Amino acid sequence: MSFDRLRPQTPVFPQQAEQYALDALRLSEAAAARCRTVFDLAYGKHPDQGLDLYLPAGDASGPAPVLVFAHGGGWSHGYKEWMGLMAPPLVAAGIVLVSVGHRLAPEHKYPLPMEDCLAALGWVHRHISAHGGDPSRIAVGGHSSGGHLYAMVALQPKRLRGAGVPPAAIVACAPLSARLDMDFEGRAPGSVEARHHSILFHDPGEARAASPISHVAADAPPFFLAWGSHDIDGVTRSNERMRDAMTACGMVHEVMVLEGADHFDTALRAADAGNPWVQRIIAILEAGR
Repeated sequence: MSFDRLRPQTPVFPQQAEQYALDALRLSEAAAARCRTVFDLAYGKHPDQGLDLYLPAGDASGPAPVLVFAHGGGWSHGYKEWMGLMAPPLVAAGIVLVSVGHRLAPEHKYPLPMEDCLAALGWVHRHISAHGGDPSRIAVGGHSSGGHLYAMVALQPKRLRGAGVPPAAIVACAPLSARLDMDFEGRAPGSVEARHHSILFHDPGEARAASPISHVAADAPPFFLAWGSHDIDGVTRSNERMRDAMTACGMVHEVMVLEGADHFDTALRAADAGNPWVQRIIAILEAGR
């Protein structure tokens, strides 16, 4: 889809996210101009059920590892076009970036956005070899709400198999500034937490089962948690609890706190090849190539 012909959405919440949305689109449009791309591949019938491919140069010696990544936006906003900004350093390292769109709440409440991310992953596993990607070496992740959705996908092997994806094909999950415990504390009326629950869930009682922290297991794929040192307090606490839960059950994981970064910086800085999070993602996908 052309960057200037995106389907309209209401203003992003909170207000400071509006500038992030503009910056993400600007950086992603510039990135698209520098990369080989295939846009708007449909994995479903809804207009939001699409994905974009950012591909390495065609001189690779073998199939390229793949990063499947979903945008943020509080489950109710966002475009797959936001995350193309990540592509230049990844494709330069010989990695395929798949930027995933999904249906949005509140029209499409949980679990539909998560099921879309799973369906997109199934499409990638079936078709990415035709674009030079390796279906046996896929990392998944997302920024903010997108990180929550792909963490849920990665932690449910039965659902993965049902979508035709062998759990062993998922070599890592990298949620970036994501809420991983949805059973928010102190959901005061009018708070961001209360808003998220009302938008995403039919009933707040769904939150526990919809929390990645409820699904940690020793045999889960390795997780790479990252958030900003100036991130949203609830995001920071959520990741710290997730880290502790993974440690307690013996799940393989690592953690990175991005110094000086707020909730939106963590995504925007992924455009920079020198960013430590980008460098670590590349190293994870290059391992065992």
